[in-house]
Amino acid sequence: MLVMLKPLSSLLISSFILTLGLGLVSILLPVRMGIEAMSIDTIGLVLSMYAVGMLFGGLYSKALIIRAGHIRVFSTSASLACICVLASALYNEAWFWGLLRGVMGFCVACTFATIDGWLSGASSKETRGRVLACSQTVVLVAQFSGQLMLNLANPAGESLFILAGILFCLAIIPLSVSRSEGPRLDGVGSVSLQILFRFSPLGVVSCFFAGVLFSSLLNMLPVFAGGLGLDSFSISLVMSFAVFGAFVMQLPVGFLADRFDRRTVIFWLLVLTIIASAMVPFLVAADNLWVMMFAVAIVTGAFACLYPLSVSETLDRVRSKDIASVMGRLITVFALGSIVGPYSSSLMMKILGYNALFGFLAIFETLLLAFVIYRMRVREALPVELQDSFVMQGVVASTMIGLDPRI
Repeated sequence: MLVMLKPLSSLLISSFILTLGLGLVSILLPVRMGIEAMSIDTIGLVLSMYAVGMLFGGLYSKALIIRAGHIRVFSTSASLACICVLASALYNEAWFWGLLRGVMGFCVACTFATIDGWLSGASSKETRGRVLACSQTVVLVAQFSGQLMLNLANPAGESLFILAGILFCLAIIPLSVSRSEGPRLDGVGSVSLQILFRFSPLGVVSCFFAGVLFSSLLNMLPVFAGGLGLDSFSISLVMSFAVFGAFVMQLPVGFLADRFDRRTVIFWLLVLTIIASAMVPFLVAADNLWVMMFAVAIVTGAFACLYPLSVSETLDRVRSKDIASVMGRLITVFALGSIVGPYSSSLMMKILGYNALFGFLAIFETLLLAFVIYRMRVREALPVELQDSFVMQGVVASTMIGLDPRI
């Protein structure tokens, strides 16, 4: 294992440092906007801009890499993300932060596309699954640690923005001095969204809902926690539980998804999340913070599983040569849901209060559950032996197509 990872060490180090800074910014910005007394719907709109940038970054990153090369794209994107973070400390206006948030989303998509392509080019068909697992573990640890870095300084000051900017700059160094070369990028066939929906309506719809639910919770959870009057340490702890749940839940869900009908797994997963979401407001009222954090971890973990389940459900019904193109389309669908989620949930929170976040989630979970039941009635289940393998997806690097062992 160590022999396999040694040539990839610089890539994994860059990925770790980059995600560390990203984890810090993801919790710092909503907390800072709360300190600045911005309205909840404004916070949701600003946070949604990140998904807009990610969407365009996913669409154009490949063309940029072909034109400029892996190192130049990664260095430029990480540097521009650093500028966005540092500039956020200079001018406290929502429109300005929204613009920077969108540019940062574009840059992060390009940097992870670079890392993905580089890791996939450096791995073989036999090692790709293990490389993906190691990469996702690195991302998890960095995202988890980044949330806790909120406690290193007062979020009302500029120190944490400067620290995040330093981390983005540091991420450039290991990859820039690496001896590895990025792989050649070849074109893949295109599958339209209309044709994809015809193959797997449930896969496409659940992928969109996964984007809405996951982005709503992960972006608005710091705002929810801040509205409860929690201090910075408690907010970072809540977010760390959420990130940890998003990773750990995929282990048992993946085990079940490879042994039972995907739709059945999605059905019971949604039932579990509806119950857990409904419990959170009552746990808040009872001032039971620790149990609430476990409930949030379950909800976040279930939402994180919806995306890979959607991918698996869809890939079970398409041709092998179209897998890469299909996954690209599903990432687009997920990004569209991620744009809708934070702003929609923030509007409900503004009207009905902070606890309305979990009411919003429960409504969308119920709608998706109804669609799952409908699809289970109108279409027979695919035999388990014909199902493809479930592949875990990380909290941040959900665009790592090249490392997926199914391709």
